Amino acid sequence: MAAGFRGIRFTLSATLVLLAAACGESTPQPKAANAAAPSSQTDAPAERASSPPQPITSLKRAAVKETIAQGLGVFLQNVTVEDWPVMHAGKFHGFKIRTINAQWGIDLKPGDVVTRVNGIVPERPEEADAALRSLEKAPTLKVDYERDGKAKTLELPIVD
Repeated sequence: MAAGFRGIRFTLSATLVLLAAACGESTPQPKAANAAAPSSQTDAPAERASSPPQPITSLKRAAVKETIAQGLGVFLQNVTVEDWPVMHAGKFHGFKIRTINAQWGIDLKPGDVVTRVNGIVPERPEEADAALRSLEKAPTLKVDYERDGKAKTLELPIVD
């Protein structure tokens, strides 16, 4: 059973790190028209360092396919989930995120419990694998999760 959970954890982590591939491929939010330019070259790096990451608003299909093809090992250092699933009343509930790269600009953080990926509950290795493979042709990446006991959804269109 432990080997099965390792496979699920790997695939779930891999699905979440597709968002990492999107960081450079996302559609950025437009800047405010009245935003002032930095007053000097020395102000710019400090301003960029203190500003939050741009939120990801979509994923490029080419980046999703490339990430799946690469096997995702490169990105797995940036996201991990707990070794064992979260259970409620003896039944599978989801996997808790242990670490995730905050620079990705997505609304997922440590402590969130991922319950579904594109409508698939990743309880068994084959379900987690199906969720990952579905992203190659899916119109969106949809991650259902809980934060502080409240249900939330992250939904990003996958664009050609």
